[in-house]
Amino acid sequence: MLNIHNLDFTLDKFHQLCSAIADNCTTITMDRYMTAGDKLGEHFVLMRHDVDGRPRTALKTARIEEELGIQATYYFRTRNNVFVTEIIQEIEKMGHEIGYHYEVLSTAKGDCEKAIKLFEDDVNKFRNICNLKTICMHGSPMSKYDNRDIWNIYDFRDFGILGEAYLSAGEDLNYFTDTGRGWNSKNNLRDFIPGKTEKVFADTTDDLIKLVEGGEISNFYISLHPDRWTSNAVSWSLFWLYDLANNSGKKVLRVVRK
Repeated sequence: MLNIHNLDFTLDKFHQLCSAIADNCTTITMDRYMTAGDKLGEHFVLMRHDVDGRPRTALKTARIEEELGIQATYYFRTRNNVFVTEIIQEIEKMGHEIGYHYEVLSTAKGDCEKAIKLFEDDVNKFRNICNLKTICMHGSPMSKYDNRDIWNIYDFRDFGILGEAYLSAGEDLNYFTDTGRGWNSKNNLRDFIPGKTEKVFADTTDDLIKLVEGGEISNFYISLHPDRWTSNAVSWSLFWLYDLANNSGKKVLRVVRK
């Protein structure tokens, strides 16, 4: 029988990570990072959550952060099972930023005109219920389209958007993402900052906690997916299997696309 307290990617482990961050760093939202410039200083953590599904789990992580005085950014997809108005508004009331996790180019199967119309409609959908200042692409690993490519033709600033979570991130950030159920990006197709080569890695959340507590590096940019952080053995096992299958599929796609 699995002992949930000994496993990584649980809400208990997330609480440990947040406690380390709260004790050692200042936390900022994406919109503040994009507007503060040189005033931020060093040793901050930019916390980002990509809400791909299970918005109620996102509500749990948001409450943990609120309890510890952490402000983070939550990017929501617009799928019906994810875009839950009550949850989005409750998370925003905690002091977290709400952003748009867009996937319009893959949804439109590469049709840029259709994609930008979908984008505009979704931006309005968010602004009907909350503030919207920044966006973040959804990786859509099974699609051949990189959703960021739409900005090769259009400009998100024309829609009153301050910045994009990948394209507007600077070289000053040390990026860590839980994509692929690890922090070292080995099982990662698109979740990276374009043009930036990471020099510091962590295999486990405990490794990441040690980096936060050690003080040897600063300016953390930590990207998490609340779906992955569970609170019981059954859910943990199901998501472990999901990630295992997903990572295998990504390896095949990486070979095929090369």
